[in-house]
Amino acid sequence: MTNCSSRGLLDVLDERGPAEVGSLASALEVHPVTVTKECHDLQSDGHIRQISGGVYTITEDGRQYLETVSE
Repeated sequence: MTNCSSRGLLDVLDERGPAEVGSLASALEVHPVTVTKECHDLQSDGHIRQISGGVYTITEDGRQYLETVSE
């Protein structure tokens, strides 16, 4: 995967569970700053939440959203 789409990020969090920005960036093959921005946007929408400094997890709303979005 070579971009940091909302779906891509949610997929990784749904499959792997809580993950830090560096791990997400590595999995998505993007820069950590890109992941941080996307995490901020997804957190604002209630799809993910930060559980500790730079570690994010998907929310139930995020799982429901994941079922409705296409690639």
